[in-house]
Amino acid sequence: MLAAASADSTASLWNVSDPKYPSQVGEPLAGSSGEMYALGFSPDGRTLATGSGDNKVRLWSIPTSDMIGRGGAFRPDGTVLATAARDGRIRLWNVDEPDRPRPLGTPFMPADGGDRSLAFSPDGRTLAVLTASRAVYLWDVTDPARPVSAGPPIRLKTRFMGPEALAYSPDGRTLATAYEDRTIQLWDVTAPGRVTPLGKPLTGPRGFVDSLLFTPDGRTLIGGSADGAIRLWKVTDPAHATPLGAPLTGHLGPVNSLAYSPDGHTLASGSDDDTVRLWDIADPAHATRLGEPLTGHTEAVVSLTFSQDGDTLASGGNDNTVRLWNVSTPSDAAPIGQSMSPNAKTGNFLSFSPHTRMLGVSSGADTVRLWNLDVDEAITRICATTRNVLTPEKWHEYLPRLSYDPPCDESQEK
Repeated sequence: MLAAASADSTASLWNVSDPKYPSQVGEPLAGSSGEMYALGFSPDGRTLATGSGDNKVRLWSIPTSDMIGRGGAFRPDGTVLATAARDGRIRLWNVDEPDRPRPLGTPFMPADGGDRSLAFSPDGRTLAVLTASRAVYLWDVTDPARPVSAGPPIRLKTRFMGPEALAYSPDGRTLATAYEDRTIQLWDVTAPGRVTPLGKPLTGPRGFVDSLLFTPDGRTLIGGSADGAIRLWKVTDPAHATPLGAPLTGHLGPVNSLAYSPDGHTLASGSDDDTVRLWDIADPAHATRLGEPLTGHTEAVVSLTFSQDGDTLASGGNDNTVRLWNVSTPSDAAPIGQSMSPNAKTGNFLSFSPHTRMLGVSSGADTVRLWNLDVDEAITRICATTRNVLTPEKWHEYLPRLSYDPPCDESQEK
């Protein structure tokens, strides 16, 4: 970590673990009213002190859960996170302790600066990497500290595809990708070293393919495209996929992101029209729209993810905010609090960990950060940190008309 103090009254933090590709961590540290003349790290590196022209020294807590990357994917068991960085390289992290992620092995893939999209196979043994050169590379990550190329890349013919145009079937035997400009191809990846196409490319989209998703039972493939429509295909026999029902319409722009609720009944879609829509898809052949579109983002919605209990939906937009929605009753979905701005630049990575309330978000130019949304854990941490701060004397000084009633009970303070 490198810290830099500036005459504009801010300090900035930089991740320089790879000096060839330094990346800014979060937004500049602001708050002083004078030029910053001095700064220094504590010996353990977890606190930064800044001194400025307003005659004050400020202490800043340095995040310890930051990882290099601007895109990513959780392994299905939630213990490993793969990130794709600005330099084009892939990094694997042990996130068993979310506040202290540990790198596993060394970065892989060429450092060509290209964009990457990532998807783990359901068994977590293979990582699919979609590159800007329109190729999909499969990596054997059975030992995440020693990734091994599984075979030659899958070459695609499309001129453009969305970063979410890559999806594994739940049984891990089929991979769906964009293929030509307006088609989708299913691939047999049972043997990652000998990938073969399954049937002819699927047609129907009238624009580039932006997002792909299999239903949890693996019987249906869903695709969102630049024409603003969502299409479904029956894929019980992947080599002979057939269209299923009429396209789902309502979005006024490209469909950038799709997400399924854990129970398989609700589909969420995010679009360039700045909205999120929910669909009842319990019967894929007769899918219906649920309620009104969810509004609040002021730019395109580019990422969606459901919590493990299915009650919360998170959406990320190009307005650099993340919004949370209560979708326990999908037809009556409602926002939860105000938008989160996780140091801006949310990018396309937004994912709940498969088994916790941990939310992974791309934050900053080349930073992935983990946010714990477990309220009880937050209360415990706050109470432990502020123990003995709100004394009876302080309470009566600021709240003289109220009887002393500290918000943290004794068990929480411990």
